Amino acid sequence: MIERPSARLILLDPQDRLFLFNVHDPDVFDPVDPYHGPLWVMIGGMVDPGEEFVDAAVREAYEEARLPVIDQPRWVWQRQRRMSWRGRDVLHKERFFLARTDRTEVDTSGLDERERSWTRGHHWWRPEDIATSGERFEPGNLGTQLVTLLRDGPPAQPIMLPP
Repeated sequence: MIERPSARLILLDPQDRLFLFNVHDPDVFDPVDPYHGPLWVMIGGMVDPGEEFVDAAVREAYEEARLPVIDQPRWVWQRQRRMSWRGRDVLHKERFFLARTDRTEVDTSGLDERERSWTRGHHWWRPEDIATSGERFEPGNLGTQLVTLLRDGPPAQPIMLPP
């Protein structure tokens, strides 16, 4: 099994809306819950060798959407899950960081060819809209987790999310 350290950014705009990409790659799925349709995911990606998770999350926000992080990101969630990644068994070790941006204009020209092939769009989501939407989000309980995070603030220690 291949291990893939990943950093995700819970990136909020001034109105507490969360930036998400809509992606679709039927060859990337959870073998326990093999959903092959489009879904909404947080900005982020793989942590490069020698890179800190938080630095990877901030880098990805700029590379993928040209969105600057204007505060110190806080590590609030973590998760480990096995995925089928284009025929390979991959263990994703994810850390999620809460951060803010002062912009809502998105520039996706920094997406590489592979990222462009599976990206269907992007949107700034209100937490309550995620919680009541019929669309698929990752993590699956994102709406509930986000509402709790915004209500209670960052936890003292990162919360382990279910796979």
